[in-house]
Amino acid sequence: MAKTVRQALIDEISYPLSVGFIENKLLARGLNADESVTPEIIKSKGFIGATADCLYELIVAPNISEAGKSISLGDRGVILKRANKLYNSIGEESVAIDEPTVHFGWPKRK
Repeated sequence: MAKTVRQALIDEISYPLSVGFIENKLLARGLNADESVTPEIIKSKGFIGATADCLYELIVAPNISEAGKSISLGDRGVILKRANKLYNSIGEESVAIDEPTVHFGWPKRK
C-alpha cells in the first residue's frame, strides 16, 4: 500500500493535529489528501506550504499536550523558524506570533 499525501504530511509534522485540519491545508494548497505521495509532491510548493501551515498552527494553538508530546514556549521559537524557512523557500512571506503585552493600571473610564 502506498503512502498518501495526508499520511506524508502527518509524518512530516510529527505532532498531533486533527486530520480535518491537515486535509483542509492540503486542499487549500491544491493537493489531494488521498493521492499516493511521490518525491515530486513532497518537493512541491503545495506540500512545503501545507507543512509550514501546520507547523504555524502548532505554535499559535493553545497549549498542546497529546500522545506524550507537548510544545513548550522554547519549542515554539524553533518551530516558527522552521515554518518561516519553509515559507521563504517557496517565495512566501515569513509569519510571526503575537507576543503577549502587559498593561499596568486600571482601565480608563468614559
